[in-house]
Amino acid sequence: MKVDIVGEDEVTRAVLKRMISAYRNDLSIDKILPVRGGQIKVSAPKYNLLQSPVILLTDLDVYDCPPSLIQDWFGNTALNSSYLFRIAYGETESWLMADRKGFSKWINADINLIPLPSIVDKRKNIIEIIFPYKPSLYMMKKIASASKNDTIRDSLLPKEGAKKGPLYNSILVPFIEKIWNIEDAAKNSTSLAKTLERLKSF
Repeated sequence: MKVDIVGEDEVTRAVLKRMISAYRNDLSIDKILPVRGGQIKVSAPKYNLLQSPVILLTDLDVYDCPPSLIQDWFGNTALNSSYLFRIAYGETESWLMADRKGFSKWINADINLIPLPSIVDKRKNIIEIIFPYKPSLYMMKKIASASKNDTIRDSLLPKEGAKKGPLYNSILVPFIEKIWNIEDAAKNSTSLAKTLERLKSF
């Protein structure tokens, strides 16, 4: 079955591609639908009108919980069965760092720089890694800055006036494609674990 994917940046799209190849080799990616940054909120309801299968991954960002984001973006409109709409707790980068052992080994920094998972909702048994500030920024400024790998550190650390490191995508995408242990990461992130469940049954 052919499926279109939507992600607002290269890292998010690489995560979708990796998960599809790992868990749904019966799916083939047809189109990578264009969307830029803040446009994803406007575009997301439009994909719900398509008859062809679409998988979209976005970040929770400033919202308190996934239902509040969905309500804000879609109102009372139900998502159709051919639309797999998923939300990463915090940011997609949170899922990468949820593979604490693999990520810390790859970036060559102390694993203890990556916080342990915490209970977000005891009633629903939801656990996530909670970062003290924006996960991608934490990754660059707290973890990458401590890396003993000069190439990774220089690629991820932002230069003066920049929001991201000069080779941010170029260095992270190979990690996603070849090293990221999705199963280990899912143990530390309920939003990732549930996305895998939904993807397998989609």
